[in-house]
This record gives sequence, C-alpha cells and structure tokens, in this order.
Amino acid sequence: MMKRYFVIIAAALSLCSCSLKEKPFSSSAEGEYYKNYTQCRTGVNACYNLIRSILGGHNVWLATECTTDCMYLNLSTMDNAILNISPTRPGVGAVIWQYAYMGVMRSNSMLAAVDACLAEGGITAQEALSLSAELVTLRAFFYYLLTCTFGDVPYYTEVVDENNRARIASLPRMPASETRDAIIDELMHYVMPQDLGGLAAMPFKRSYDAPVDNRMNAPIALMLAAKMCLWNSRWDDAVKVISVLEDIYGHYADNPEAFGADYKMTDIPFSQKYTKESILEIPNVFEEYGNQQTGYIAVVTTPSKSTDEVEGDEGEYAISDLYGGIAIPELGTNARISTSARPTSYYFQTVLPYDSPDLRSGEYSAGAEEARGGSGNLAWRWKAYARDDTQRLPEDHKVRWFKQSSAATAANLDAVQRPWLGNKFWCPGMYYTMDSNNPKFFRFADALLMMAEAQLRSGNLDRAADYLNVTRVRAGLQKLTPDAVDGNAEALMEEIRLERARELFGEFQRKFDLVRWGIWYERTLAYNDGLYLPDYIRPCHRYLPIPAEQVTYSGGALDNSEYGE
Repeated sequence: MMKRYFVIIAAALSLCSCSLKEKPFSSSAEGEYYKNYTQCRTGVNACYNLIRSILGGHNVWLATECTTDCMYLNLSTMDNAILNISPTRPGVGAVIWQYAYMGVMRSNSMLAAVDACLAEGGITAQEALSLSAELVTLRAFFYYLLTCTFGDVPYYTEVVDENNRARIASLPRMPASETRDAIIDELMHYVMPQDLGGLAAMPFKRSYDAPVDNRMNAPIALMLAAKMCLWNSRWDDAVKVISVLEDIYGHYADNPEAFGADYKMTDIPFSQKYTKESILEIPNVFEEYGNQQTGYIAVVTTPSKSTDEVEGDEGEYAISDLYGGIAIPELGTNARISTSARPTSYYFQTVLPYDSPDLRSGEYSAGAEEARGGSGNLAWRWKAYARDDTQRLPEDHKVRWFKQSSAATAANLDAVQRPWLGNKFWCPGMYYTMDSNNPKFFRFADALLMMAEAQLRSGNLDRAADYLNVTRVRAGLQKLTPDAVDGNAEALMEEIRLERARELFGEFQRKFDLVRWGIWYERTLAYNDGLYLPDYIRPCHRYLPIPAEQVTYSGGALDNSEYGE
C-alpha cells in the first residue's frame, strides 16, 4: 500500500537531521491509522509542535521588535536583531521557513485524513467540522507567519505525495495578497456565526476562560482573519470579523472606562499567564525537577545583572541580586542576563516619556513612589535596596534610579542615558536562562486598535477615535477626538500608529505593522539608534530572504530578487 510522504516544501536545512534531498515520510501507512476521533486528534497535536519550534526561543521576537523604530539590541552576534542577514545567512528566516511549511504540510495531510475518517464513519460530522476548523486555523497561522516574514510565498493546500512532490517543491512565489484572500475567506467560512454565513465550527469563548486547553480556537482564527484583512485593505470584512471578537470579549467603544475594570493593565506583563484579555500566549514552564519548556526573552530584556559579589554577614559573600546597580530581590539571584535590548531614544523621549501620565511608561515613572499599576513597558526606577544594604533593612527599601541614572532627578532627566525595558518582560525568580513567562502574541487590545484602523480607512473618523480611546483611557490618557487633529485622517492614523507602539510594545507586532503600513525602512532608519543595525539595514530587509538552499532546491522557481538590488 502506498505510503503518504510528508515532504516539506522548503524545509530541511542543516537545522534538522534530514537533508534537502531526503524524503521524510510518515510512520503510518495511509488507511492504517486515523480511524477514530482520538487518533485524528493525535495527528492534529503534531501540528502544534511546529509553533513552539518557531516561537519558543527569542529569535522571532528579536526580528520583529528590535529591528524597528522602538527598540534595538547592541550585540554583534545577534544577527536577527541587527539585520546581518542575506540569502546565504538567513538567520531566523531559515527556522520560520522550515517549520512553518512543515506545519502547512502536516495540516494539509490531517485535513485529508479527517475527511477520510468521516467518510468511513470513524467520526461524526460535528467532530470532523471541529477538527477541520482547528486545522484550517493552524494552517492560517503558519501562512500568516510566512507572508508577514517573506511577503510572497508558495501557497498550496493539497496533500504531498510521491506523485506531486517535485511539482510542489518547485512552486514559485504567489502574491501574498492572493494567499491572504484565500485564507480570510476560508477562516470566515469556518468560524463566523451562522447568521453571518459561517459554520460557527468552534465555540465562541475567550481563549483562556476555563477550561484552558491551549488550542487554536475561534478568537485566534478571528484575529488571524482580521490581521490579514488589514494587510489586504478589506476594511469592511475586518469590521465584521472584529465585531464578532467583541461579542466574545466585550464591547467598549462606547464605554472605554469599563475596559480597564474588566481587563486590568497589571495582567499584561508576560509573567501573568493565561489572562482574560490574552488571545494567544506562548506557554512556558520551569520546574526544577520536572520537564521544562522555557523561553529566552527575559534574558535579553532584564536590566544588566552585576557580576560583583556582595559582602554578607560575618564576612561571607551573598549571591548578588543586583540589576542595573540596585538590589531587586523579586528577580532572584540565579538569573543569567545577556546584553539587554533597549528602547530607542525616539520611543522613550517622544512616544512614551518618563513624565507622561501614561501608565505604560513605567511603574515608578513620573516621580511615583508606589507602583502605578501599568503594563511596565519601561523601567527608569524601581523599588529596591541599595547595593550595599545586605541586611535588607525596611527603611532602605525605596524607589531608586537604576545605576546609570544615579545623577538624575525628575527635573534633570538629561542625566539619564535611557531606561531599561520594564517588568512587562522580566521573569521573577528566573533560574539561569530559563524564562518561564508566557509571551503575549495576540491580545484583545490589538483587535480594538485594528478596529480603529479599519473604521478610519472606511471613512468613519469618529468611530475610529472611539476605538482608539479604549486603550488610551485604560492607560490614563485623555480621550482624543478627530477635532484634535483637525479632522485629518492621516494625522489620526499616526495617532493609531503611536498607540499601537505604546500598547503592543514587545508583543511580536511592530515590524509587521510598519511593513504593512509601507514605512518600515524609513521609520527604522530614522529612529533606531542601535550601534550595529544602522550599518546593516537595507530596504530589502522589510522581508527576510528565502534561504539560498531552498532557492536552489526549487530549481530556480523561487528567488530573492530584492536582495540582488
């Protein structure tokens, strides 16, 4: 009996055990497995492993956040953060290409397996519908990453076998807009409510309402559809899709004050897991004597850790918990910190300055002596002990400037070089480099700001301002009206861009946003004041290059023409 070959369209580089010329195949012959719901579910589970292979570390985060107008990382060995990339040196592009297409391939194969199982009576029609919607959403997620990262990419939905393997491996780039259109239509077909023409194939519940199962669900599918609608300027469809998300998470455009009560800003830091507002988190866990799934983002976002030992009682030496020159016990003594990413001057001076009433600018910004209850984007000061206070005396536990800012006061901020990234990213008690936080990838606030953009592009400036104000009010800012920008649509759009920079800082969105708006190169070149990136950045870097080995394997069907300019 013929076996189904699991071939990766671009896939096997040196990062995996097989070479480009090998033919990976499944361990189960067609027709011998996937006979019931449990077996089909096992096959679907295999698709999820690829998401962690892509997002489990920190390289995608570096590529989407540190190569923008808001943040940089001064570390010459971090190619993804400084854009030292090319077709022969694709950086994280090789990982995204390999595992995303592996995810596409597995999703396609399992969709066919579910159809076959249904035809043979192994599962019910409702079970098949639920599994198919989950697989369609998984495939959409992989194509979302591919199109955002590479632009035009090969698109296929058929099962790969030995008869079509060579043809699929040589597919050319397909316009990303066409790929997105196909995915938007498919997602809306499966996920939208029946009264809007959809199949309502997944429950309309928040991602992390109990019971939490960490699977692709209706909110994730709706977010993917909405994001692709914005890429393709399908404004009306974006409004329809996000309106369904509002039915799930709540309607706040007419009552922005209620948003902060229902979804607290203190839930936004990555250390707060499975929060109500989250739509997609990347799960991590660390157990000293158990299995670990850990990330790495906190390693490159925490204030620098002192290598000096601090003298303890009776001449002994205590392990240091000094970060940025002050003692922060909640961060622990075991963390190992690399060179830290930093906000650009543009970000901390213009977008989110120290003296702003915006609660996102830092827990102890604007002279606050107690935590302000924000999201912790930046950290200028922190409630900590002095480095020489080994006894941790209560009277010495007070808000202090980090060491680099020791000469600064609220009235003398020119003495501050720049703040650190804030507690949004820190991992309290981190053990070595094992970051057990859950990075936020999609949140409802993102959907509200997408709705503001869709309404604006549809000509509804007043409604756009209503949605923009939901996150502004939660952050302690005044409401903004179209009159404040003299009714100028582009000026209001710039306010939306700034609000996305404040609200979604460090959440895998900034580069994708800037590229979608067509301003990535100009903005990043103008505002990224990192040490290395300005020497490497080129207009072609708006998308990562397809790995050169894959271009060769495609027989010339694929190319990196932008990188030849």
